[in-house]
Order: sequence, then C-alpha cells, then structure tokens
Amino acid sequence: MSIATLLAAGQAAATVHTTVDRVIDAALYYGPGALATAAVATAWCTCRWAVRRYDQLLQDRADRRAYTARAFRLCRVADNADAISALTEIDLITYLDNKYAAADLTPEEGR
Repeated sequence: MSIATLLAAGQAAATVHTTVDRVIDAALYYGPGALATAAVATAWCTCRWAVRRYDQLLQDRADRRAYTARAFRLCRVADNADAISALTEIDLITYLDNKYAAADLTPEEGR
C-alpha cells in the first residue's frame, strides 16, 4: 500500500464521519420529519438518475444496432462493387447490359 492510498482512505473515512455527524446534528435539531423529507428527496433524485441512465443505455443499444445494420449494408455494397470491378471489360459491359435491360428497375429493399 502506498502513502497516497492511505491518505485517500483517511480522507474518505473523515468525510463519512463528518456526514454522519451532520445527519445526527440535523436529526437532533430539526427532528425526524426533516430527515424523512431529505431521505425522500434523495431517493427521488436517485430514481430519476437511474431512469435516465437506463433510458440512455437503451438508446445507446438502439444506436449500436442501427450502426451495425448500416455497416453490414455498406459492406455488402462494397463486396458487390469489388466483385463487379474484378470483371473484365467485356464481362462488365455484358453485366451492365443485362442489369439495365431488365423490365423491373425498382430499387432493391424498398428504396
């Protein structure tokens, strides 16, 4: 253990001791109603924070799914482009003639 760790532990213990001391002083001075109100307010803020955190987690997961799906589509496009660019010139012209001679020129996947 380093000296810095010991100092940090001592400061944490002092902070906890001071907090407990102030809670006891408040309970003796203001009564249990003030402590109950403070506890409810703290619980309310903690629950709001937890809900926001969970909502952000769900949003991040949805963003990652959308990003992954888009990256997959882009990889498919790149693979198709690589396959087409690997064709010889005659095969490429034949491929394009066959592709654009078809009667159905609607975009794929509903686009």
